[in-house]
Amino acid sequence: MIALIPFDERLEMLLQFPSDWPNGCPPDDAVDAAGEVFRAVKHEPPGDEDFASHHETGKLPKAPACLRCGLSVFREIRDAVHQRQLIPKLGSLIAQATLQADHGKTKLTKGKQPTHTTWWPYEGVNRASLFSVVTEEG
Repeated sequence: MIALIPFDERLEMLLQFPSDWPNGCPPDDAVDAAGEVFRAVKHEPPGDEDFASHHETGKLPKAPACLRCGLSVFREIRDAVHQRQLIPKLGSLIAQATLQADHGKTKLTKGKQPTHTTWWPYEGVNRASLFSVVTEEG
């Protein structure tokens, strides 16, 4: 006999975070990803290297562990543009995506820009494929 797993449980099994992330990451107050976000990128179209976390690259080892697992995105294009100007090595282009609940969790986090948001993508999410380069006018 084949056991049927309810849809909600099957979905929850698919929506997992990487096992090498610290316990409690993302934090409990992170919410389902939803809405438009922007990020500075180097490539058009954006590639996987544009969406590697500090955790994955080994950068900023002294930064808070959970934040290193997430990716910085912005809710307003002007904030992504400003961040790109502050840190040119991020890339000269701005990419936009509309995140949905099955893309991970997000939380407004302290940063240099008011709409700085940390996005913790679920394991297996093709991050680059969600984004496309846009003009600064939107």
